[in-house]
Amino acid sequence: AAGGGGAGGGGKGRDVSEGGGVQWVDVRLAQLLLQFGHREQALAALHEALRLAQQNDDPACLAHGLLWLAHAQDGCGADVWGRLAPAGQREGEAAERRESAQAALLERCLSRAQELGL
Repeated sequence: AAGGGGAGGGGKGRDVSEGGGVQWVDVRLAQLLLQFGHREQALAALHEALRLAQQNDDPACLAHGLLWLAHAQDGCGADVWGRLAPAGQREGEAAERRESAQAALLERCLSRAQELGL
């Protein structure tokens, strides 16, 4: 189940039926979507998970979701057609932007996890 504590549960021990674990469901959905190569849908699920984690005051899910967001933005789980870079951009510029954003995201995730003792 998505509720409870630890790596797979909500920060306050609420289960999905109480609205405290829906963010974890979105993280798990994003992981599954990445495995099947649906990167854009996975990114949408991760953004929703991060919003819900913030609303539900779930720092563990927030840190976990940020880690998966970084993983997805790094190119894991290309979309169905195998595209990793946004259409119309040269690969060098897109890769440079992704690396910069990736580094900033990982730094924020690590500092937040340290603050929370995760």
